[in-house]
Amino acid sequence: MPCEEVGILDELRAHIEAAGAPDRAVMHIGVFLAWCVNHDLISHDLSRRHPDLLIKVKIREIDGSDLLVKVAAGQLSHDLLSEAGSAFAKRYYDQYLQDYAQALGLDATHPYNVDDAWSAYDKVAPVLTRRFRDLCASPVKSAIVNLFSKRRKRPRLRLVR
Repeated sequence: MPCEEVGILDELRAHIEAAGAPDRAVMHIGVFLAWCVNHDLISHDLSRRHPDLLIKVKIREIDGSDLLVKVAAGQLSHDLLSEAGSAFAKRYYDQYLQDYAQALGLDATHPYNVDDAWSAYDKVAPVLTRRFRDLCASPVKSAIVNLFSKRRKRPRLRLVR
């Protein structure tokens, strides 16, 4: 449920009634933010102001939900993200909650029944990485990755005489 306000992608209060508890309402937003932290898609300002909290997310001492509440009062906004992170969020975030629910085996209309943030993160992060690669990777980089992918068969070279 992205928010109507300019610059805000999602916020805790938009989900609290449906989720029934603040920790469940913010979980999916926190997973997205933690993924952004772990992929260096955080704004320079956030990195400068809260380096200790970002490190705590990276070493899983706190989760993305804790970070979101501490630095942004539960609001995920574009100013928390780098230019690349914001571009990705603009293109993808409307679909994120559906992917989040599917990755966790939840009903997309009620994706709040999640108890542990890091186990959720471990299931959702590969989906986010794939979506980021598909939506934001440059065509040249994508071509190189595809060329050297282990899943693709390498073309056989034939000698022509």
